[in-house]
Amino acid sequence: MKFSRLASAVLLSVAASSGCRETEPLPKTPVRTASSKPVVAPLSAQDNESTEAQRIDWGSFSSTSLRNPNDGSLVGGVPLPLSARGLQFNPKRDPAARFGTVEVVRALVNAARTVDTELGSRPVTINDLSYENGGPIPHHGAHQNGRDVDVFFYQLGPGGKPIESVGAFFDPNGIGVDFRDLTDPSDDVELRLDVPRTWRFVQALIEDEAANLQSIYLAEHLRSLLLDYSRKHGAPESTVARFAEMTCQPEYPHDDHFHFRFYCSADDIGAGCRDSAPLYAWRKKALAEVGAQSRPLLPKRERARTKTVSHEEARQAAGPLDPEVERWLDRRKEWRDPPHPGRRYCR
Repeated sequence: MKFSRLASAVLLSVAASSGCRETEPLPKTPVRTASSKPVVAPLSAQDNESTEAQRIDWGSFSSTSLRNPNDGSLVGGVPLPLSARGLQFNPKRDPAARFGTVEVVRALVNAARTVDTELGSRPVTINDLSYENGGPIPHHGAHQNGRDVDVFFYQLGPGGKPIESVGAFFDPNGIGVDFRDLTDPSDDVELRLDVPRTWRFVQALIEDEAANLQSIYLAEHLRSLLLDYSRKHGAPESTVARFAEMTCQPEYPHDDHFHFRFYCSADDIGAGCRDSAPLYAWRKKALAEVGAQSRPLLPKRERARTKTVSHEEARQAAGPLDPEVERWLDRRKEWRDPPHPGRRYCR
């Protein structure tokens, strides 16, 4: 039994402000064959990519995100590739939940490719985006219109070597554990947050102006680790400043994965896409340049609500646990329960 069971059955609850949690695999929903396979073009001769045999033709897609992230729909949803250079969709998740806007899916593919090109890596693991047509997803408060995505951090295993990411949460020193069998301490594997690769992925998303990244839901202590690294290693000041402003620890701390949210595209705003707060000055300027104006969220309808589970309910349902697992769960209260730091827009 992998740590992902602990993440889904013991640790996670929905945060109303982020609408995000890791859960058991989603129930199957039909996926239309016609739009499930991206249109692609052959790679050029100089490309020798072992994990990506084809390059996606982004111009062949047309998507529209409608209404709110927590009450919306998606037209022409673009499927994230099950695998691409430096990227994999989590094989333990339901592929019916791997659809996003063309801007979001393109940004994820390009960011993963950047990390792999510059640093080499095990593929980053992408979890849920949205259903092909959007709408409510069990155990997610948002992820309804193609502009939210959950992503595991890059991780290092024994000997400091890159390892396939699991749903482990990380402490203020960037240390985590893959507990595997939750009742047997002998198979525990210590993990370390791979800060350089994790930062480079985030940096690529922020600097992709076409992606329009809005918010990064992340535990405060992991935000600090990434900020320290970016400043010490000469990341562009504008990128670091934007990261510092758009990251926030919501009610659920997000210490085992990122939740990224992207703004509506200008075209989608015209079709009825609505943005949650905050609306930054740089965003207002970009919209003004194309003659667009962001619209506030619409009231959430009852039909958009999904079932949620509290920390306490999930932990009780998990059954007997190894004492070391219990110790880590108790430690987690150190950064789960303190009040938010009070930064602007931190909700």
